[in-house]
Amino acid sequence: METSTTFIGLGLVLITLLPIFLLLRGQHIKKSNINKLIKTLSNEDQKKFSIREFQNGKVVALHPEKNKLVFIDFNAQPETALYIDLQEVASCEMKSQIDSSFNQKKDLVVKVELILHLKNKTNQILKFYDFEYEKPIQTAYFRDNQLSEKWFLEINKRIV
Repeated sequence: METSTTFIGLGLVLITLLPIFLLLRGQHIKKSNINKLIKTLSNEDQKKFSIREFQNGKVVALHPEKNKLVFIDFNAQPETALYIDLQEVASCEMKSQIDSSFNQKKDLVVKVELILHLKNKTNQILKFYDFEYEKPIQTAYFRDNQLSEKWFLEINKRIV
């Protein structure tokens, strides 16, 4: 009787600890991939990018002293990674694209983007939400919109 109780106890411990272990392992792998991408993009120490945010498959990191920005989108096909010097940015605008043909009751937000107008007259587009890649998750729009508004204000503060 004691042997079967021990096996049941070990089984329950394994059932509860295994998912926690897998989640922690997955988070560690994501963090190391993000650090590798930041290091390869910036050629600087990734720890100097002190302001970081990871949400819905998007990473935004800022080097506050040098005004460098890294934007990585894991949801896009193919994956996008941009390294932007904010001293090269002339202005920044936030753009939302709405499509009313999907549902007659309310409009559907299709894209949320930050458009960085560079001083050399080119544009860098940071896609914070794209319905094409995130179709089933309309709630992701709300979070991504908040993230884009936050970084819109942060970038505008740092534009020289």
